[in-house]
Amino acid sequence: MKIFKTLTILTITFLSLSFINGQKFKFEKVSRDTKKEAKRYNKDGFVIFPGNLPIQNQLDKSYQMQTQVDDEGFPKWIVANGSSVAQTQAAAEMQAIELAKNRLVGLLETNMKAVIESDVSNNQLSQSDAASITKTIEVSANRVSKKLQRVNPLFKVYREVKKNIEVQVLIGYSYDLARKAMLDEAKLILQEETEDVRKKHEKFLVPETYDQGTINNYVPSTVVIMD
Repeated sequence: MKIFKTLTILTITFLSLSFINGQKFKFEKVSRDTKKEAKRYNKDGFVIFPGNLPIQNQLDKSYQMQTQVDDEGFPKWIVANGSSVAQTQAAAEMQAIELAKNRLVGLLETNMKAVIESDVSNNQLSQSDAASITKTIEVSANRVSKKLQRVNPLFKVYREVKKNIEVQVLIGYSYDLARKAMLDEAKLILQEETEDVRKKHEKFLVPETYDQGTINNYVPSTVVIMD
């Protein structure tokens, strides 16, 4: 009886393992244009990092995030690309991510400055006040780019380039969180100013001020070569 039970358990285990091993993981289907773009990366010699999704699926994910909008039609995500060439893969990857982070915050900075310029052109803000607010935003952007956390990697590939390694990455970050970080830093900066200056800038320290116009949420690639 014991032998029979043992054989039964072994048989069931074997059949279960055979079923699991026989299954194949299926990646989501992507569009023809995405496949075409993935082929371009493959042709250029780029390959994926071990364990990452195929290039076409990484691209598909990034495209989907770029098109996601909130209830009012504004982007949910900011997306920025960075590329770097270095002697080691780790160094190239680190520099590519840092470049992407800087460009991501820079895009948000550009969007915010556009709102200020609009107020100047509509005679709602003086040139001197605009210069002051713009300077605050620039300092805030510099601080945020160094502190930016929870960056979501959407795309990451590498290739060999003349005994060096080139890494390309594309990162995504919540538009609302990034803007909040910028405004929080701006508030800290303005604590050093007079009460009169802070009151003049109050309008530009709330998210709603920047929910206007065309909001760009994607920065294309730039290559940095490290010695």
